[in-house]
Amino acid sequence: MSAKLLAALLVLAAGSARAADTKVHDAEGLFLDMSKLNLGTISSEDDKKKYIYTIQLEKSRVTRKTLKNVYENAFDLYKNGQYEAANDLTRKILAIDPGYSDASILNRATIDLKGSTKPRVSERRLVDERFEEGMALYRQGRLVEASERWDECTKLAPGNLKAHYWLRKARSEMAEEHYRKGRQAYRQHRLREALDQWYAALVLNPRYPRLTVELAKVEAESREQDANEKLQAALNLYSQGLVLESLKMLDAVLESGPGNVKAQKLQAEIRAEVANQHIAEGRRFYESRQYDKAIAEWKHAVEYGYDPKSADQLVARAKEQQRREATAKARAVEVAKAREEDLKKQKADEAVAAAEAKKKEEEDKAKAAAAGQTQAPAGQTGAPPPAQNAESNRQASQQAYLEGVIYYQKGDYEKARDKWLHAKQLDPANSDAIAGLEKIEKLYGAGQ
Repeated sequence: MSAKLLAALLVLAAGSARAADTKVHDAEGLFLDMSKLNLGTISSEDDKKKYIYTIQLEKSRVTRKTLKNVYENAFDLYKNGQYEAANDLTRKILAIDPGYSDASILNRATIDLKGSTKPRVSERRLVDERFEEGMALYRQGRLVEASERWDECTKLAPGNLKAHYWLRKARSEMAEEHYRKGRQAYRQHRLREALDQWYAALVLNPRYPRLTVELAKVEAESREQDANEKLQAALNLYSQGLVLESLKMLDAVLESGPGNVKAQKLQAEIRAEVANQHIAEGRRFYESRQYDKAIAEWKHAVEYGYDPKSADQLVARAKEQQRREATAKARAVEVAKAREEDLKKQKADEAVAAAEAKKKEEEDKAKAAAAGQTQAPAGQTGAPPPAQNAESNRQASQQAYLEGVIYYQKGDYEKARDKWLHAKQLDPANSDAIAGLEKIEKLYGAGQ
């Protein structure tokens, strides 16, 4: 709706000053009232929708009040015989609100009376014509159309008692017909149709005797019928394995009838079953060491009514087991890394020992070859001098020590101990052999 169009209506209407003052007062009151509201920060979509809806309602209220003032001015123009001005105002009203029935009636009347030289006589004739049309339609049994004609008469001539009488009579008869159809539908257990008919009767005759009591009774029966139908639908969904859909249907039943015991009982049973399914699924994940999925399942079980304390215990156990396995895994990685480092060191020591053994073997061969070529002088024994024997023993002792190292790294501590004992016998001052023997004695309790 354009604000300019409303402003034009207010300017064109007779008595525009009063209407303008009223509009300004309403607008000022609206903004003053809204300024008192502490709306805070509107963040959610629901809050935004509610806020916008509230504004739209308030705008509609102001618009209806303004259009009513304009219609009253148009009607005054009509009564004064100013049909063109009245027609102009009603056209603008209908441009804003096409459903404004009073303005539509007045607009048609101004068109019919346009150019009339005797306004009052023409208005009376128009009303009489409308009335007679209504009587003709009434005699044909076309009550709806007849009541429309008489309604026009009462709007164009509010003091026409005859039109008021026949309008009430037609509406009363239509109300009786709606009531009769409603009774028939009720006897056939078509409750919704019965309610529609009786509400139509109540609109036509708001004082229809005892109708409100019957409406309340049938409304209760209709709600119970709807609840039973939805309850049956929920059972059908549940039997098909559509558990969540069944629960949604039960929520709808309890929303319309919170005291429905059957729906409450069935909902509790289904929720308990769903909760147990989540618990069982969580245990399956737990046994397969999928702890995060197990925890998620147990939390879902709580959403469906499972005991929170029991669920917390299951979650705590899963988290503890998860922590233990993570610790054991980290420890296994550390052990594997240490073993790998030990293996590298062992291979390096073996390579060193092999190289020294090979070197010693080559030296021994060279010495043996040199000794074979040299003959001892006459009168001397073949035994080497003491200094040469001591050096040979030290070398042999070191060789025995290195061989013991190889056995030690292989885990054969008995042979390592024998080699180091032999090395100590060859060279009692061999500190490496002595240290090796002490290590075996300290770590493994082996004696010398």
